[in-house]
Amino acid sequence: MPSHRVQWIDFCRVYTAFLVVLRHVDRPYASVNYVVDLFNYRSLIFFFFLASGYFAHKAQAGQWLDWQRTRKLLLPYIFWTAVVSILLLQPLIHWQGTLAGDFSWLSWSLIPREMGLLNWCYWDFDNVPLWFLRTLILLALFCPLLQKLPSKVLLVVVLLCFAGSDVLCARDCETATSHKSWYVGWLPFRLYESILALGFYSLGVWIRRYADFERFTAYMRSYAWTVVLAALILLPAVYAFGFYPPVQSSALVLLGVATTMSIGCLCEQHLPRFCGWIARWGKAAFFIYVTHYPLLHIWKLVSTGSYSGTLSTWEISVAPFCITAMSIGIYSLLRRFCPGFLRVFALS
Repeated sequence: MPSHRVQWIDFCRVYTAFLVVLRHVDRPYASVNYVVDLFNYRSLIFFFFLASGYFAHKAQAGQWLDWQRTRKLLLPYIFWTAVVSILLLQPLIHWQGTLAGDFSWLSWSLIPREMGLLNWCYWDFDNVPLWFLRTLILLALFCPLLQKLPSKVLLVVVLLCFAGSDVLCARDCETATSHKSWYVGWLPFRLYESILALGFYSLGVWIRRYADFERFTAYMRSYAWTVVLAALILLPAVYAFGFYPPVQSSALVLLGVATTMSIGCLCEQHLPRFCGWIARWGKAAFFIYVTHYPLLHIWKLVSTGSYSGTLSTWEISVAPFCITAMSIGIYSLLRRFCPGFLRVFALS
């Protein structure tokens, strides 16, 4: 494992966080945001699961559960889903009633609801989207068990997760359209997302057994252009011929993750200054992710007077860049004046 920061990995972290911001901003048909999102749909956050599995600390002899890593992940999860939501987002959403002294929205059920313990969807309208961290906590806890599996068994787990995700996701798309099946009531669990996350995390653990970091980097660099060209050819064909979109194909999600890493390697090789400038904020990637959603809500409230308001074409174009820049600006202030906060609650 490298003992220093790696530019192309940090570049991918920031690049992926930015694409998540772009995905959560409005995406009108045929807009730049819409076209970019077509090539990244559902492949965004799974880069982090793959990287987390690859870089996970090796389990010690006799260790079956990783409680230390789990505790480190629990603290930011509780802070951003409960504290930030209740102290910031909830008052903002109910700002008219709050200013009038109406705190009827405040209840004991608010905390577990905001933490996603009552509704296991991506996120509610009013909380921070941390479904991935909730899933990562479970994966980190059981990581020693995955590391003890024989390589062939681990690879079978990966393939079963990919296949299972495709089956459940296809069912999700059908029922999400009809809204008539009992299955809809079960869908908020988003089980297929967690299954796919387990597949990518396990794949990261499996790859590490056969490729140290230098070999893995060399492999990615060798095939970087091939992967990018494959994505540019396959994804337009998928959409043009009406096949299942990437949201229903773990193979295309895997291609998207590989493309993300390939772009990072190519930027490091051919655009070193640009790559280095982006990579310097690699430690801020998680902070960008957890703060962009409140910032986006505030942006919409200020611009349109409502959380459900529609941004202008110009605002839609610049919002991903502005929100990312604001997150990095807040991160820089905290890094200077409160670094301990970032270490505990921003995984920096």
